[in-house]
Amino acid sequence: MEPRMPVKPQDDQNDELPDRIITSMTDLAGALGRLNDLIAQHLGIAQTDLLCLHVLNRAGACTAGALSSQLGRTTGAVTHMLDRLEKAGYVRRKPDPQDRRRVLVEASTPGLERIASFYDGIDARGRRLMATFSGDQLAAIHTFLLGSYESAAEECDHLTR
Repeated sequence: MEPRMPVKPQDDQNDELPDRIITSMTDLAGALGRLNDLIAQHLGIAQTDLLCLHVLNRAGACTAGALSSQLGRTTGAVTHMLDRLEKAGYVRRKPDPQDRRRVLVEASTPGLERIASFYDGIDARGRRLMATFSGDQLAAIHTFLLGSYESAAEECDHLTR
C-alpha cells in the first residue's frame, strides 16, 4: 500500500463533517499560500519577506532575534532579509528606547498600506460572508480558528526542535 497524506483530494460529499473541515482547511491554506505568493511577486519581495511584514504588523517593533525565532530562520538570514526590506522601504531600524544598544525593526506605514491594498478584496468578501452568520456562529468560528492557529504554531515548534 502506498503512503498517503491524511487529507484526501477526492470528492468529499460522503465524508464526515470533521474530515470535510480538515480538507477545507488544507484547501484554504493552499489558496492563502498562493495568494501571498502572488502578492509578494507583485511587490517584488520574497514570500518570507511578506511573512516577516505580517509578523511586524501584528507584533509591532521587535528585534531581529525575535523575528528570527518567530519566522524560524537564522539570524543571518533575517538580517539579510531586513536589509532587503529596508532598502525597498518596507521596514526601518531604530534604537530601542529601553536599551540603546539594541536595535528594533518596525514596518513602515507606507509599506504596510501598499501591502494592505492587495488584501482589500478578500477582506471585503470575508466580511460579507461573516455577515451571513449569527453572533454565536461567528464566536464558534473564531474559537475554532484560534485553536487551529495554536495547533499549527505547536506543530511548527515541534518541527523546529
